[in-house]
Amino acid sequence: MSTIHEQHEKKRRRIKLNGVFYASVSSASFGFSPLFTLVLLAAGLTSFDILSYRWLIAGLVLMVYAFCKKKSLRLNSFDELWKIVLLSCLRSITSITLLIGFSNISSGIASTINFMYPVIVTICMMLFFGEKRSIIDIIAIGVSIFGVYLLASGDSIVIEGGNTGLGLLCSLISAFSFAAYYIVMKQVRADKIEVVKFTTWIMMLSAIYFIAAAFIFDGGLSMIPDGRSWLYILGLGLWATMVSNITGVKAIRRIGPTHTSILGALQPVTAVILGVLFLGEHLYMRSCIGISLILAAVSVVVMHQKKR
Repeated sequence: MSTIHEQHEKKRRRIKLNGVFYASVSSASFGFSPLFTLVLLAAGLTSFDILSYRWLIAGLVLMVYAFCKKKSLRLNSFDELWKIVLLSCLRSITSITLLIGFSNISSGIASTINFMYPVIVTICMMLFFGEKRSIIDIIAIGVSIFGVYLLASGDSIVIEGGNTGLGLLCSLISAFSFAAYYIVMKQVRADKIEVVKFTTWIMMLSAIYFIAAAFIFDGGLSMIPDGRSWLYILGLGLWATMVSNITGVKAIRRIGPTHTSILGALQPVTAVILGVLFLGEHLYMRSCIGISLILAAVSVVVMHQKKR
């Protein structure tokens, strides 16, 4: 009996460790997004080019995966269709505004502000959906807002040639649209749609939106200029998008959404480190305190939601 119990405990610990590993890979891989994006912008690609290739490559790879696993991608009703269209629009808004944020302020700070979305979800649920107010949540919200103030008023946010006000605004919009994505998904029960089908359609529709925008505003989709740029495109579409999504799902199945969200703090941390090492961005004490406050506030909110 004891041996069976020990085997069960070993299996449980192994599953938990696997979950922590997948969650860490998911958040850290997504943290490479600003590095790949800014290098591609410097190579001459437009924002719509980058996002078109990013979502198209990720969507096509996921379609191949679905085919190999014999998973159906067919939308079974108009109900599924309108939910996916609405959510793909919100996801696309998050992508383009965050990219504008990367282009105008420090990429690490833009990523940190975007990471505030669980706090924004909590605010919206309390204001618009009658969720019970909690002193812990209110304090955490105040701390995160103060953290943003420290980031916005510090020298670390400024990059050469960037519009700081525009970058800050777009980073906040990306956080709000990402929060709306999760709120709408839950409210319309879109999370009940099969995961691979749902994710594939979100990616492919996002690619279609950005390809259309490239033709409307830029006169067409630019060709990838060289082999090095192709490596960055593949890194963005596969490593920072495809791998991030797949490992995120695996992590949620093993350790749940709460701990997966907390380990998501590796995303802005990775972006900050890569920005300092490879993009010439600077990080001062004021910004370090602001980033730490936001990460702590998000962790408190997520843990408190689990208890509730």
